Amino acid sequence: MAFTAMHGDRGRLDATQDDLGCGWAWTAVHRARPRVPLACPECGHGLHAKVSPAGLRFFAHDRGAPTCGLAQESMEHHLVKLRLAHAARAAGWYADLEVRAPDGSWRADVMASSSDGTHRMAWEAQLSPITRDEVRERTERYAADGMDACWVALSARTWVGAVPSIVVSAPRPGAGDQWTADSGLSRFTVTPCRKKCRCPHGHGEWKTVTAPLDDFVAWVLGRRVIPHRIPAGEDDHRTLWTAPRYVEQAAAHADADQRHRTERKERDERRRHERHARPVGKDWRTAMPLGRRWRLEAAAARWTEKDSGRPARLAHEQITDDRWAGGLPVYVSGHPYAVLLPSAGHADWSALAGLVILTVGDGERRRTVEHAPALTRVVDLAAWH
Repeated sequence: MAFTAMHGDRGRLDATQDDLGCGWAWTAVHRARPRVPLACPECGHGLHAKVSPAGLRFFAHDRGAPTCGLAQESMEHHLVKLRLAHAARAAGWYADLEVRAPDGSWRADVMASSSDGTHRMAWEAQLSPITRDEVRERTERYAADGMDACWVALSARTWVGAVPSIVVSAPRPGAGDQWTADSGLSRFTVTPCRKKCRCPHGHGEWKTVTAPLDDFVAWVLGRRVIPHRIPAGEDDHRTLWTAPRYVEQAAAHADADQRHRTERKERDERRRHERHARPVGKDWRTAMPLGRRWRLEAAAARWTEKDSGRPARLAHEQITDDRWAGGLPVYVSGHPYAVLLPSAGHADWSALAGLVILTVGDGERRRTVEHAPALTRVVDLAAWH
């Protein structure tokens, strides 16, 4: 079964067009006597015009036909092709069925061509089994010839989304002849955040929408919807059809989401550091839980005694001395040896020259190293208390 046939003089005949695409009436080939010689564009075997009980016009292979892709296609396949061709023509485009590349590298079920002849797009009704790799490879063949392609299925398939594709359904009883695009067309929506993160820009997601198949075809051909790839797993992507404005909205939302994540990370980092910091110009010991303060001061004394080999004294009376930038000086043999937790950003490093700076936590140590002059010895007491 095929919708097209070749004639020696008239060329290509299309059973879906009133004039067969060549200025001939259907009666010129259907039950005509003498019989009009027609050939299959795929295998070259003889064809004859027929009409199904439902009134569908087509060309059937004569007896003894070889294995031919067109002859093996199901009635469902032919109905999908016919619907796609009608939709393309309703959108103001030309539509030819069963078009083969000159070099045989591809054969489009429906080839839609713009009225000015500048654009072509292949529509593939894929009902038989096929792998994702095969679909991608065949799509790349169209792209190599400067054409877009859309693959059409009647049910969910593993390859749907691997390439520009859509799942359609036939008209339901009592619904006329309206086919529906059920899956593959999406819009980007944003909903207010109801989670703990309280994202000011809300949460965005792609939601599937349905539409009449004729409208979908017209939108695609008119570039009102375009294929768009979105992440689908660690190393894969999913292709969906959507309006350009939704692509822009999704990109803007992704940028806002990334900024929010960065700002939240920086805020959490600041808060973590602030938990270990002490107010500048005040007695930092009063701003720290008593138990932690005692442990920290004891750790400073133990470390100093171990490092110097002599007894250490914490000079609590000098905590407000500006020389120590809010830190607690540790003396050995009557001389300052180290300073516990000076405010790195407000320290007079000329006064702290040669002293060991005692910190707690990797964040505090890194901040001190950033502000301290080169070769200043900075020690983290995290393991000492």
